[in-house]
Amino acid sequence: MNPKSKEDSLRSRSYHNSAFDNKQRLVDLKIQKNLKISLAFPTLNEELTIAKEILVLKTELMDRFPLIDEIAVIDSGSTDKTRDIARSFGAKVFVATEILPTFGSFRGKGENLWKSLHVLQGDIIVWIDADISNINPKFLLGLVGPLLESDEIGYVKAFYKRPIRSNAGLSVSGGGRVTEILIRPLFSLFYPELAELIQPLSGEYAGRRSILEQLPFSVVA
Repeated sequence: MNPKSKEDSLRSRSYHNSAFDNKQRLVDLKIQKNLKISLAFPTLNEELTIAKEILVLKTELMDRFPLIDEIAVIDSGSTDKTRDIARSFGAKVFVATEILPTFGSFRGKGENLWKSLHVLQGDIIVWIDADISNINPKFLLGLVGPLLESDEIGYVKAFYKRPIRSNAGLSVSGGGRVTEILIRPLFSLFYPELAELIQPLSGEYAGRRSILEQLPFSVVA
């Protein structure tokens, strides 16, 4: 496949979360395909936001609609109450350095991500950042919807409208400047087939275990 056709494929497989508003339909697809879905939050000192994230997603997408099969926190050694709060709201809690200790421990989010594959049970793995103040079920629906609807899709990455706060107040656009100034130009130069990824640094993504277990994860020694 040439780079142009890959770009066209990315465009044709971009979705708005509203396409997956029918939660019961997604549950039915999950059951029909005999899949389990795991949600993991990589954390480091997220006591201010982790409770709301777990509560919102667990209430709507585990208790009301059984779409999520497990919720876990993969922690990087928080010194606040992140782990205690997560447990109290029903999440499984793991410390990254205690997972596969014979493989060593590393700095950074990459360790949380790849080690989570060892402890999570799902066929579909969802990662969502733990510092989101405006969490909504649509964050997860937009990630798992394409995977449940199409067996040809193996990985989904989120992108958003990016507001920015300044002394003048909140502007509806202007956020994500590192992505626009640095990351996307680098992708265009070195990986042109990925140039259509709108927000490659976004912290919300989902994939099939069968694919994720074949990928390398960057860690910091």
